[in-house]
Amino acid sequence: MLPLKILAWNIEHFNGSGGKDSRTRQKRLNRLDRVIDTISSESPDIFGISEVSSSFVYRRMVEAFPNHTFNITTGAQSQEILIGVRPGLGSFFTQKDEFKRNNIYLRPGALLTVHEGEVHIPILFVHLKSLPSAEGFGLRDAMFDRIFSLKRALDASAAEVAGVDKRAANFIVLGDYNTMGLDYYRRGHDIPMEREIAVLTERMAFRAMRKPITSHPHTFSNGSKSDLPPSELDHVFVADHLELARHPHPRVEGESYEVEVGGWAQLESESERDEWIEKFSDHAPLTFTVTGI
Repeated sequence: MLPLKILAWNIEHFNGSGGKDSRTRQKRLNRLDRVIDTISSESPDIFGISEVSSSFVYRRMVEAFPNHTFNITTGAQSQEILIGVRPGLGSFFTQKDEFKRNNIYLRPGALLTVHEGEVHIPILFVHLKSLPSAEGFGLRDAMFDRIFSLKRALDASAAEVAGVDKRAANFIVLGDYNTMGLDYYRRGHDIPMEREIAVLTERMAFRAMRKPITSHPHTFSNGSKSDLPPSELDHVFVADHLELARHPHPRVEGESYEVEVGGWAQLESESERDEWIEKFSDHAPLTFTVTGI
């Protein structure tokens, strides 16, 4: 089963044709084919796509990867998570509706567990509540609690299977966390996005989960003409004991990274980045490889 290469990507308003934003509609007419080509070039064992808003995307993915196993979340929400698994890799899928927080329009989690013999690797793809409003911030925090509860249950199951008192699951949580911070009341009462990420990282560490080193500090950009700053909205967290492949850092001599932030983040000029964002998404794909457990 190892090494196991995983890709996660929020493809903005992914309906298989033009984008929702009229500014990008023409440039996104052939976006689905370009996305398929990008995934094929990365050749991941598992890929998870967020913001799928059309059954046409599902059908085309099945056609493009005929030997893969596919699962997709379902419900009243307008955006789904689509997961593809390479042939020969054992897996089972569970939709985690507790992330909807009793709101049928919120997105569920997508739990894919890959397995070989007694080894199980549960991988949770998430697309959490957006917006820096009090409601959005509170719902995200409640969704974080659902992640922690699932981690506790998986740890207990891993210990039971191993026949020991305590054992940590091979848990991975990744996707669009929408860590935008909180705009509450005047600047002194706000919580910046950096603080939300720092606290989340601390809370994950308390549960033996770590945030791997990324190749770029930001995963989201709405382009050079946007009022929104580049941000780190997408994250990967893995169990402390999991080993990930390391690669030489492209910008810091002598350093290495574990999670590659692709797409616009790898381009040098503003015009190149803007072009990529218009053709693909405001979110960059995240790719990493698990090499040991």
